[in-house]
Amino acid sequence: MKNNIKIFFGVMILCLLLIIFIFDFTEAANKESNLEEFILSYNENCSYKYSGAVLVARGDKVLLNKAFGYANYENNILNNTNTIFPIASITKSFTAIVIMHLQERDLLSVDDYINKYIEGNNWGDKVTIHHLLSHTSGLPKDGLFLGQKNVSLENNIEYINKYSLRFNPGTKYSYSNSGYQILAAIIEKVSGESYNNYLKKYIFAPLKMSNSKGGTDSSYEKKQAIGYQILTGEPYKLSIYNFSCITGSGNIYSNLQDLFNYDRSISNYNILSKDSIDKIFFPHWGDWDNGYGYGWNIAKKYNNVRYSHSGNIGGGGYNSLMIRYPETDYVLIFLTNNADLTALNVVSESMEAIIFDKEYVLPQKAKNVKVANSILKKYAGNYKIVENVIIKIDYRDGKLSTVADDGKEYELIPLNNTQFYYENREYIKCEFQIDEQKNEIILKITNATRKFQGVKIIK
Repeated sequence: MKNNIKIFFGVMILCLLLIIFIFDFTEAANKESNLEEFILSYNENCSYKYSGAVLVARGDKVLLNKAFGYANYENNILNNTNTIFPIASITKSFTAIVIMHLQERDLLSVDDYINKYIEGNNWGDKVTIHHLLSHTSGLPKDGLFLGQKNVSLENNIEYINKYSLRFNPGTKYSYSNSGYQILAAIIEKVSGESYNNYLKKYIFAPLKMSNSKGGTDSSYEKKQAIGYQILTGEPYKLSIYNFSCITGSGNIYSNLQDLFNYDRSISNYNILSKDSIDKIFFPHWGDWDNGYGYGWNIAKKYNNVRYSHSGNIGGGGYNSLMIRYPETDYVLIFLTNNADLTALNVVSESMEAIIFDKEYVLPQKAKNVKVANSILKKYAGNYKIVENVIIKIDYRDGKLSTVADDGKEYELIPLNNTQFYYENREYIKCEFQIDEQKNEIILKITNATRKFQGVKIIK
């Protein structure tokens, strides 16, 4: 009898585990399908194309790994999932990793004052490594910039040393590239190796990040995407400046697989202890809803803790974004060779909605839909969204238009008699609903994942 009970419960547990496995497998497959459907629909139907590569994963399971657009538009060389991009300020997260790595080797402490390592300034006895890591040092944003000319780290530090602090360290937050350039100099001072060599030896090599390196000039890496300004017309090639001036703050090149390896190493504590990782991902400024750790922004979205960092090579045609959700073990990596942020912002925001089963706009285009002028005229007017926020819908020459939050006027392109999208902004949908009982016209707007609703003001 006892054996039969044991067998019964054993079978029940196996069935339960099988059900959980099937559910997780089905859920992952649905998200994988939705992610791919969205990005394909976005690039097919939206005027602002996504040019670059994107990876979405949960744990070790990759849900999406695709590339779009061209690495070289002049020579018709496509982006692929191995294409290399400058990751810009995501570099700061690596600098923070190295500092903690050196602390674990007892070569420094985040509580050390800067004058222990850097001389020639009048604030080194007030600013600590912790202040630099958390952007609370009071130092101005940027260091020495000479365009295409090389800037040695030594000359950069001499330039930064002449700065005065903008506020007392630890009292405010102010994003500072120059602070992370000082961190690079400290790394070189205590390790006896260059910043780039230390990365290669202790970070990139152990994590099998074979396509990653610290840049030192304005040359292009093999397999690197060229940067462009890509709007709705022909892509315009942009020049890249010398990366020597952003050592420590933005000079790393990488690709999707390498950054995924990086994410896995963080989650599995392969490169640092749990204690060090916890310090990196703690809001040393602000709080869990809106804070900054060491090289990472900290926030909450969809009731989940969200770690992220974006990157931009100013004027060079590159934008990047890496997002980590530790509680659900999701990571989203976006690398682009487009100076315009429209596509990156919409795609990243929508994919976050997809993985958490939230609503999002699946872009589509209208095909010669004609709406009667009498209906369009009825929709025209002012709609009160919230107190002191009014959206005006204008009717002119058989068309509706409105001014968006960017200050530009957009025609509303009809999908049918009630639904429209913003011209060249196919991810912004609006719908008019007529409530006959209340004699009201309701305007509903969905911008990627954000929703707004207002009622027409009847004079």
